[in-house]
Amino acid sequence: MIVAGISSVIIYRLGDSVRWFAITMLLVAIWALAYGFELSSSTLEAMLRWVRIEYVGIAFAPGTWLWFCLKYTGLHKWTSRKFFPLVFGIPILTFLLVVSNPWHHLHYKEVDLYLDGPFPLLAITVGPWYYVHVGFFYISLFTGSLLLVYRFRFAEAFFKNQTYLLLLAGFVPWVFNLVYLFGYRPFEHIDLTPYAFLFMYIFVGIGLLRFELFNIRPIARDKVFEVITKGILVFDPSLRIIDFNPSIKKWIGKKPSEIIGKSIAGVIPGSESLEAFLSKKEQAKTEASLQIGEIARDYSVEFIPMLGSKSNVTGMLVLFEDITQEKSIQNQILRQSEELKNMNSLKDKLFSIISHDLKGPIFGIRELIKLSQNGDVSRDDFFDILPEINKSMDSVSILLENLLAWTSSQMKGEFIQKKFFDLEKLVNQEFDLFENMAKEKGITLRVQRYGNLEVFADKNMIDLSLRNLISNAIKFSGKGDLVTIILKDMGREVQVKVKDTGLGINAENLEKLRRRESFTTPGKNKEGGTGLGMLLVHEYVKKNGGELQIQSQESLGSEFTFNIPKG
Repeated sequence: MIVAGISSVIIYRLGDSVRWFAITMLLVAIWALAYGFELSSSTLEAMLRWVRIEYVGIAFAPGTWLWFCLKYTGLHKWTSRKFFPLVFGIPILTFLLVVSNPWHHLHYKEVDLYLDGPFPLLAITVGPWYYVHVGFFYISLFTGSLLLVYRFRFAEAFFKNQTYLLLLAGFVPWVFNLVYLFGYRPFEHIDLTPYAFLFMYIFVGIGLLRFELFNIRPIARDKVFEVITKGILVFDPSLRIIDFNPSIKKWIGKKPSEIIGKSIAGVIPGSESLEAFLSKKEQAKTEASLQIGEIARDYSVEFIPMLGSKSNVTGMLVLFEDITQEKSIQNQILRQSEELKNMNSLKDKLFSIISHDLKGPIFGIRELIKLSQNGDVSRDDFFDILPEINKSMDSVSILLENLLAWTSSQMKGEFIQKKFFDLEKLVNQEFDLFENMAKEKGITLRVQRYGNLEVFADKNMIDLSLRNLISNAIKFSGKGDLVTIILKDMGREVQVKVKDTGLGINAENLEKLRRRESFTTPGKNKEGGTGLGMLLVHEYVKKNGGELQIQSQESLGSEFTFNIPKG
């Protein structure tokens, strides 16, 4: 009744794996019950009949115990159909040989009645197969118990108590059986093993009530531990690694022997900052860039203290989550946010340019034409003003070119048309365009040419870049200054250098230029600007395979250099 009740509870509570433990209990119950009837029998025939029933339990209980241990410890690959005959082949043969023993005497060589005791007992002389059965019996017992011990050697105290209870419940009957085999038997022939299983039932009953035996299996914890994608390291109170999951092992790329017993710094290079968190033995969370494996990646690291029954810290659990991709996306969002901010700033600047720098000169010309038509401005006065109008229109022309080019670049609609062209001819055109402007300010404009100057690039982009650089050099130079354009054959590239002896650039604005930020400063004669020109030069030079280099000192002048591929 006790066995049936406890077994029913186990079968009701859990599924396939632990039901095998209940089956083991039922088998030993059959063994004990049949042995009781054997002891109460007075004839040899009746005793042998009950022996055959006993062997339903004796033969199969070791196999069901081993099968239970394999399933309970999660070794499911060993409990497939192809391994079933390996575990239960010998029990089946044992049972068949016991039933058919009168024809071959392989299990019991001789059987007889022992009548010298207080009641008749079965006296046996064992045959060769009996030793095979006993060997299998104890191999199954030892293997199952070893699996339980090995699997849960690092389990938490609660799970260890469950495992110890299972081991204790299983060992007591096997010890009694071992005593029987060594010849220590009451009345020469009584086997107390089946009745020792009463201890097993008592232990399991205690486990069901006290430790919630089978409610939470340690293997369930292990399964979660193994499949979780975060890397996990488990530390003992002295902060040495005692366990880890497959994820962290895969990241680290080390053997278990190279991880167990080590400190976190001994396993993960550059993790000294994490040791400070570990030593506090408190719950915490941080982010760190760590080289776990071959390359450095970003990780979110969480520290969780494991508490004992008295709320004392018995170890630390450290969880590693790879957030490299999230950090990359976050940084990209920040960059895009900054770019959007700059775009909005440039957009506002564009509207300001259109409303002020373009509107002013055009409206001025319109008013001048109206005054001329109304006769308010004489012909001579008109021709006197014409040079200033020409300057204003030159400025507007450059401004419009820059605005159109900048708008095209921001809309990503540019089509780069690279082709071979003579850079010297292009620079000569720019020289002719700016020569008069330089003379009017008292600036000397020169061109120096060295070697073969044919290049492969987008001619319009290089033209606009040169125009902006020369225009800026003249803008920030004054009477007596020198602006030099140097073209030099460098083999596979042509070096372009525009240098002046003008105002130069202060450190703050020089840094802005290198960061490609838009800003404006007045020229030597208080000339205005938009700040778009240098942005375009940076972008167009880069799109043609070059990089703009800037050197400048206040009051000494500036030097802008870039290279153009020759093909």
